[in-house]
Amino acid sequence: MRNLLICTFIFLFCMLSYAQDTYRDEFQAVSYANNDGTSNWATNWNEVNDTNNAGNGYIRITGNRLRLRYIWDEYIERRADLSAAATATLSFNWQTSSLEAGEEIAIRVSSNGITFTTLETFGGSQSGFYSVDISAHMSANTTIRFENIGPDWNHGSDRFFVDNVQITSAFTPDQPPSIVVSGDQPFCPNASNSKQIVQSVTITDPDDTTVDEISVQISTGYVNGQDLLTLTGSHPSITDSWNATEGRLFLTGPATFAEFEAAILAVVYSASGANPPELKEFSVVIGNALFLPETGHFYEFVPSAGIRWDDARDAAAARTYFGLQGYLTTLTSAGEAAFAGSQITENGWIGANDEAAEGQWRWTTGPEAGMLFWVGDETGTVVPGEFEFWNGGEPNNCCGGEDYAHITAPGIGTPNSWNDLPIQGGALGGAYASQGYIVEYGGMPGDTPLQISGVTRLRISCSVITNRQRTYRTTTN
Repeated sequence: MRNLLICTFIFLFCMLSYAQDTYRDEFQAVSYANNDGTSNWATNWNEVNDTNNAGNGYIRITGNRLRLRYIWDEYIERRADLSAAATATLSFNWQTSSLEAGEEIAIRVSSNGITFTTLETFGGSQSGFYSVDISAHMSANTTIRFENIGPDWNHGSDRFFVDNVQITSAFTPDQPPSIVVSGDQPFCPNASNSKQIVQSVTITDPDDTTVDEISVQISTGYVNGQDLLTLTGSHPSITDSWNATEGRLFLTGPATFAEFEAAILAVVYSASGANPPELKEFSVVIGNALFLPETGHFYEFVPSAGIRWDDARDAAAARTYFGLQGYLTTLTSAGEAAFAGSQITENGWIGANDEAAEGQWRWTTGPEAGMLFWVGDETGTVVPGEFEFWNGGEPNNCCGGEDYAHITAPGIGTPNSWNDLPIQGGALGGAYASQGYIVEYGGMPGDTPLQISGVTRLRISCSVITNRQRTYRTTTN
């Protein structure tokens, strides 16, 4: 029993410690560009001394298998990038037909695409499944080759078939970094003063020593044109850039953790408005996604002018952020809708439609997939307990087929509100053309909790003391 428990522990440890990629070609299509695994091969199959055409020549794909026939000096090879792998295994199904004595095909491998090692040869008339460890040949240019290493095949019946070619690589996944910040202070802004927004910061990462980019964002209470974040001091390894639309200061490296920590501590807030909101929250995020403290989720606008709604949905689902699964955003509160609308750079698709039943508007992506939130047209009603933010007179299903939701362009009705459009929204042109889509990360089943962001606060607090001669404005800065 003890040995069984030990073996089980070792197995689970290995499963947790390593992830897998597969590079695979099942030859189901007559193409040398097939990618049937979890990752794409680095190159297509390449024939040498033949037509390099998957549909004809001595080497070709036929009957859902790769076939080599009547081979002299022809061979075929393909490359995979295994530079990040810890181990790798090559496998395939094979069959030989009527190969005479000495006639054989070799499977060969190279780490540089130049010097090859023969792993095994196949001859006669037989078939089987082959698997071999190729960990000694892992590189960015790992190349496998099927090649004749014997005499010329002089009969048309001499054939070699191969199917389900696969390289399975195991690798230690890159561990996400983490950041811890502190800061909760009072502040009375005026035209001549500014305030440090982070009082302490620590960045760690179990397998990296540098970071490429960190953004500092006014995620609550931001007023475009009044609020400003500024990097003070000298930071030779870091460049800064202020985005007024998003309310974000980008700090770009690469730089060490210590260099980024010093830069974050040197970021100050200032305001020119007479009556700023009472609370300013600042999100310090590793990477470039926007962070909303209310939801704990990350948001990203992906520019893609004229993209269809369904293509945007699929593209969003294919994106990840430090391992978090992406999806077309679902905006379920006033704060989230205002955040996405005002701090995203362009109008774009969101994850709602009524394609299943006209007037039955549901979130169809993310954790809220299937949730009904609006019933009817522009005169309809919100489902109790749910949220909507339709523009005035929307959703109106104008001209029929407007079944997909997006955030309206600036200057059209209520800022940051929603409109319904046909699935090919971009075809409308002008202000109604979608400029891209908004991806949300967080809340999906299987997501691993991350600590790639931290939040600090400034509480706008000004006291007025009056005597008979003067009025003083004070603060506890």
